[in-house]
Parts: sequence; C-alpha cells; structure tokens
Amino acid sequence: MIPLDSQNFESFLPTYDVVPEKWEDARPVFVEELKKHANAINVRDIGFYLDQELLSGRAFIPGLNIATDGGSSQQFRSILRKVITFPGLTAGVNTQPHGIFVDANFSLIELYAAATNATTLTGEPIPNGADTISYTSTNIVITVAANWDRCWAVIHYIQEL
Repeated sequence: MIPLDSQNFESFLPTYDVVPEKWEDARPVFVEELKKHANAINVRDIGFYLDQELLSGRAFIPGLNIATDGGSSQQFRSILRKVITFPGLTAGVNTQPHGIFVDANFSLIELYAAATNATTLTGEPIPNGADTISYTSTNIVITVAANWDRCWAVIHYIQEL
C-alpha cells in the first residue's frame, strides 16, 4: 500500500535540491527525485480521449475498508476512460453500445457527453436540464429534447473494488 504522505499527493516538483558531491551519497537522492518525478507524471490526467479502453492517468480510492480483504480496499485503483461516439442524436432516447465489461466489480466514476449541431453552430453539455445520460450493462443511453448532428460520451470507471 502507498504510504499517505504529502509527496504522494503533490504533483509539483521542486526545481532544485542540494545533491551531495560523492556518488555514494548522491545516489539515494537521485533515486528519490526519480520517484518524485514518476509519481508526479503518473498522476497527471492523460490527454488521449479514444474510442477504446485506456488508462486515464487518474487513481481512485473508494473509501471502503473491508477487514477481510487484507487491506486491498485501501489501495489506489486505476481509472479507465473510453469515448463512445454517437453519430447523431434524435429527440428522445438514443442508445449506443459501449463495449465495456460491466460486472459486480464495475464502478462508474464519471459520465458526461457533449452534443453539436453543425447547422445552427450550437452545442450543449449532457446532462443539461431535461437531457440525461446513463448507462446499462451494454449501452450508453442519452435522452435529449432536440436533434443533434453528433455527440461524444465520455465514461470514467474502475473495474475493481
């Protein structure tokens, strides 16, 4: 389990540290600096939004503390992200398969979408007022009041408890 100190949650790196002159003394300093860099880089949100399951660069700890699991419930889980493309939305209920394996270990972290009308040059985030977004074990479900030319839904989730 990752120890909970401020460095684990700090994503900014110091710009300068004093390094000992002798390599034997400097080596542990370099190793710690490399760990700081790796942690800071790995907790950044990864900017790829693709139509396949990928690591988002985020970590999540659900806050469960189950004594029988040996403490694994307090470990960070990798948050996955996937973009689901809707070729267009018509007023009413729209569904699109997400291709994500959903079982008892699946937990939704975040789900949102954005729709665009290329004719009127307008767009809107979803959910928005009466427009809603949800998921089932097989589909992303978006209900809208108006037609839209295109829409992308983004789902963030974990696959482990």
